[in-house]
Amino acid sequence: MHDPAAQRDDTVFDFGVTALGGSFHGDWCLDAEDEMDHVLTYLGPEGDPAGLALLIEDLLRLRDSGLDDSELSLLWHATDPPYGGAPDFRGAARAWFDRLLTLIVPLARGRGASEASLTSCTPCVPDGTSPAAAQHRRLAPEVLELIGLLDQRAQGPGSLDRTREALARCAETVCPELAFRFLLHAANRFWSRLSTETYGRLERLSTAFGHGPHVVDALRYLVE
Repeated sequence: MHDPAAQRDDTVFDFGVTALGGSFHGDWCLDAEDEMDHVLTYLGPEGDPAGLALLIEDLLRLRDSGLDDSELSLLWHATDPPYGGAPDFRGAARAWFDRLLTLIVPLARGRGASEASLTSCTPCVPDGTSPAAAQHRRLAPEVLELIGLLDQRAQGPGSLDRTREALARCAETVCPELAFRFLLHAANRFWSRLSTETYGRLERLSTAFGHGPHVVDALRYLVE
């Protein structure tokens, strides 16, 4: 999980699985042969392995969680732009995450990532013992409260109520920080109304999670 004390370039903007999901803009298929080709292009041929390690950790955390395929699909599609774009799981969310890991793990290994970062993730909720896990649990109630403030203006596929439930389950049983990043995407996906106060809360919570300055500001246009 992302450690709030670890300030680094990889988290200045969105990162991990939420950034990957958001990269499937509506016309991604015009520039790639298939989903995996797009992923390779998005990740690039070289670079620091730290960003890949964060992505792998997100994928492992979701794949090995107690969330069912429906919940995993709702989280993944929360990263869609308002009118869709991300590949559909078709009821096989874990198989999709495994396909991604099969592609991404060798890339990270080739760039020098530690072997431990490619195969395991530090426990978060409900009983992680690291300082980062304890900090995430302290922030979980505010994540859950903000999930409840999501509303929907954009029309299109997807259920706001079911997405809220999946986000809450992610915060309670997987990782509040990961759920928070999915929450930000869901606000964009559903074109949610944000008051100035709510936007300020998102900014403060993002800072508390150790994110950089541009993880939240993509939602500034939603502020009324």
